[in-house]
Amino acid sequence: MKNKGFTLIELLGVIVILSLLLLIIVPSVTSSIKKGQNNADDNTRDSIILGARNWLSDNKATVKDQTSYTVNVSTLQSGGYLPKNIKLPSNSSCSLDTASVTITITKTANNTKYSYKYNKASCE
Repeated sequence: MKNKGFTLIELLGVIVILSLLLLIIVPSVTSSIKKGQNNADDNTRDSIILGARNWLSDNKATVKDQTSYTVNVSTLQSGGYLPKNIKLPSNSSCSLDTASVTITITKTANNTKYSYKYNKASCE
């Protein structure tokens, strides 16, 4: 009678090879996932700043005589400048309601400059 199957040495060899492959693949995959989440967080931040720019273009009279103004994400959402369900991909349980954008207004004789600073949400 012929024995069919693998020997213990062959099975151990396959397990060792698979373990080595996992040791090589897992760190690079987790690194790629983390980079992707960071890029997505940066894109979310850029979307919030863009929403603040759009809000400012519609509400310049509100900030007319001020040098600095802070607009909250909830204000941008209620005004339709951001979607209601905006989340951080790296921490989807974090609510961005506490995030804001500070608009700094610098006036010179010839023009007015606006700079935007994103203030992170407190996610705890």
